[in-house]
Order: sequence, then structure tokens, then C-alpha cells
Amino acid sequence: MGGRALMLLGIQNRVLVVDEDAEALARLTATLDAPNIRVDGARSLEQAMAAVREQSYAVIIAVHLPPALDGLKLLVEAGERQPDALRVLLAPESLDGELADRGLGRIFRFDPRIEPRNLVPVVAEGMKLHRLEREQRELIQRLGVEYQKLQKREKLLDAVVKERTEEIQAAYLKLKAANRQALLGLAEAIEAKDAYTKGHCGRVAAYALALAKEARYPAEDMEQLEFSAFLHDIGKIGVRDAVLLKPGPLDDEEWKHMRIHPVVGYTIASQIEMLQPTMACIRNHHERWDGKGYPDGLAGEQIPLVARIVSISDAFDAMATDRPYKKALSIEECRAIFKKQAGVQFDPQLVQLWLEREIAEHFIY
Repeated sequence: MGGRALMLLGIQNRVLVVDEDAEALARLTATLDAPNIRVDGARSLEQAMAAVREQSYAVIIAVHLPPALDGLKLLVEAGERQPDALRVLLAPESLDGELADRGLGRIFRFDPRIEPRNLVPVVAEGMKLHRLEREQRELIQRLGVEYQKLQKREKLLDAVVKERTEEIQAAYLKLKAANRQALLGLAEAIEAKDAYTKGHCGRVAAYALALAKEARYPAEDMEQLEFSAFLHDIGKIGVRDAVLLKPGPLDDEEWKHMRIHPVVGYTIASQIEMLQPTMACIRNHHERWDGKGYPDGLAGEQIPLVARIVSISDAFDAMATDRPYKKALSIEECRAIFKKQAGVQFDPQLVQLWLEREIAEHFIY
């Protein structure tokens, strides 16, 4: 089943799996193997780094079993040579703090006891993003070459200039589309962890755009707002499955763990240049107007406007959709909660716009 899922990518890719346990290494390698990818195995840091020096990898997966096999050290060193590779660390949750403190946002930790087949969608997304980043670099290089040619041909006929200009415009639009696809691919990777919330990021983005339009949000910033809404929960990649997928209310310790996701997401976004405009929303969409939110305890207009807009949109979708532990609320019940929480949890002016312009009523559920 894992091989069929990876075959959908339809391209050649390399994956490196590092585990000192020969049986576990063979099992994971067999699960990820597919006609369109090459899975290499290594049983030591030395073997792995030799492979990284010789080959380009889309995904690198390493078990963390120090001192025999320091998977974290391996992934850090591998990232210096291959920064575009998705790096997956199979290690206990106790390493989450170290990963955050060291700013290692591009290293994603998973429970080492995870079933090999559960890594298939992660590897698939990693290969997709690796391909997109490679295509973007190549496209930028081609654009640079074309631009230099244009500078040298200033004396050519207007028709030639026009033709080249159209080529550059087409290339720019292709690059922009590739960037958008990469960002939406990240949102899909978030939702891949929890099928029950499928479509949540897209709905939040739709609500946020509608509310922002009513709030006269700058038109030139609307696309960044859309991306911010799509990726507001990217940090949930770092939340344990037992907490994220729990079919019931969370206890105090589980809530404490869940609340790391804005900081984890912020750390991830800070490491990827095209995600940096989304950092404020990712970090602060759980702040409250009264200052009792997290992670920074911001209050009122200290909270970035994009985060205030996404906060209302996120809250509405959580209330208006079924979850494992609750049924969806009606539109009327959601409106009542917004009225009660205006000026407490949410920006009162934005709530007033939401209610007066009947934002929710424009969508079909």
C-alpha cells in the first residue's frame, strides 16, 4: 500500500533511511520502496554521511539512539549539505524542547514506535516539496539568464523586446503558482495527520478572506493573509498523535502539550524564507483580546491584525463542524458565542463586522 501511495508522485526521488537495527531498517525500506523512488539504507552515522556526500536526497529518516547512533547530529549535518531535504527524526518527545531551542524547525520528530506505513504520506509530501523547491531554483536561474539577455538586447526591435517580456511574465506566473502549490502542499501535510479535520485549513482561509475584505484589509496583502490562514496550524506537525487525534476532551497536561503548536509552527516558518510573512499569524492566532491567550499573552491591538482575523475564522470553523468529541453548533449558537466573547476573546470590531455582514451565512455547510 505504501508503494502505491508513493507511485502517485510519478517522479524519481531518493530517500535515505538510517537505523542500526538491520531488521527495522529492512522493514522501513521495504515499506517506502516504489518504482519511482530509490530507498537507500545506512546503519551508522559514517555510512549515512558518506551517502549524503554522494547522492541528493528528498527525504532523510534517522532513528535517534545515542550514543550508538546520534540521529539528531546526523540530520543537522545532513541539513548543512542538503538544506532542501525533508528530515525526519524518530525519537522520543523529550527532544521537542531541544529542537525548538536550537531552531531546528525543518527537522520533524515522530514517535520511534510509529508503524512504517504511517511514514508513507510524510515521505510523499517531502518528495513533493523537494521537487517544487528544485523547480523554483531552476526557474529563478532561467529568469536570471533571460533578464541578462534582455539587458544586452536593448537596441533590438520592439517586437523582440515584447516577445521576451511576455516570456518573463509567463515564467514569473509559473514561479508564483509553484510557490502557492508548495504552501498549499504544506497545509495538506498538516491535515494528513488528522483526517477528521480535512478541509479545516481551506475553510478558515475562506472565512478569513471574507472577513478581511469587509475590514478593508489591504488588497496587496490578501494573498499573504490567505497563506497565513492556510498554514496557521502548521505547528501541529509537532504535536503527539495521541493528543492531536484524541477522541475526547484533553486533560490539563494534554492541553499544555497542544499549546506548543504556535511556537513550533513559528519556528518552522522562520526557517523557510517564503513562509516568513506568515509567522505573525502562526504564532499569535491563539492570543485573546483580554490578554489571556498564548503563547505571548498579547492583548487588544498588540495582537497582529492578521492573527485576529484568523482567530475568529478558526474559532467559527471549530464550533460549526463536527469533531470526535462534539457535534457542530448551529449558526445561531455560534453567533451567540461571538456576541458573548466580543471584547473578551475576540476583537470586538471584527466580531461586529462578522455578525453585521453575516460572513458565516454566505457559506454552505
